[in-house]
Amino acid sequence: MEQINPFILKSLRHQKGWSQDRLAEMSGVNKQTISRIERGGKDTRDHTIRQLAQALGVIPAELTRKTLPSEDSQTEPARRRPKSRFRVSDTAGNYLYLISERYFIKPWQVLELAPLLFCWAAEMSLGERRTKIKKLEDACSAARAVEREMRHLPPSNLMYSEEKITAETRSIEANDIFGMCFGDDDFSDGSLHNQGDDEDNPFAVFLSKLTAEIGDVATFEGFSPIDYPIFEVCRKEALDMVGGDEVLAERILSGIVDLYEMPKELQDFAGKTEDRAAWVQAQADAFIKEQLKAIERRNKTKEAAP
Repeated sequence: MEQINPFILKSLRHQKGWSQDRLAEMSGVNKQTISRIERGGKDTRDHTIRQLAQALGVIPAELTRKTLPSEDSQTEPARRRPKSRFRVSDTAGNYLYLISERYFIKPWQVLELAPLLFCWAAEMSLGERRTKIKKLEDACSAARAVEREMRHLPPSNLMYSEEKITAETRSIEANDIFGMCFGDDDFSDGSLHNQGDDEDNPFAVFLSKLTAEIGDVATFEGFSPIDYPIFEVCRKEALDMVGGDEVLAERILSGIVDLYEMPKELQDFAGKTEDRAAWVQAQADAFIKEQLKAIERRNKTKEAAP
């Protein structure tokens, strides 16, 4: 058995805009196994590696490489703006398109505003943590005061809570939004800390709560310092584009179909729903056909190898 590189598996999954549930559905590997692999350090059966590789459109050896894909690797998302030094996934590109339709704003304006909105979210997250740590400090002080009045009881021991306060305060002061700077010796009970975990790190928890407050416009699954954020926005707009067809809307939301390639005559949301749905279907079919051809070519190459 070999070890799958968890960073490569996550990178390939996020490039497609897939959640762990979606990868499980496409590969036939259960979500618990995928989650375990992405946490790293576990040997994986050969047939599981093959299933995941086939679903992601890569050869099995790609998943077990020791390094991340290179800057020019084909596994990286395509560039949206050639002059930029960063890359935007096809899924995020489609979200920009749908957001522009929902709020009557240009995609480039959303990108220009993104740094401000990220700073706002990060500072709001840190502020919420400051409030919570203050509550914990006040609770510990109140507990000590009450226990001092109960002299017949053993002395108060709130050391573990004090360790949490010290470590969390240091993390906040370092603007550590993902909770990455906790050390192995920060907590005396020896419990493991899931540093930067997709779902449990403080920034992911804050974004999840924030998303829940705005209703069904967006959903959020996870975000860590080494991965693409996993979220969804504007499902209603995607459905409206294709006359309510759930399958075709999913093709748009997953980035399989590039909305920026849509003919101009189909870009008006007010009409031509059937023609637009037919175009999305044709684009999705072409994409899936190419993926199947690529998998077949890789399999033939592997069989021909000595």
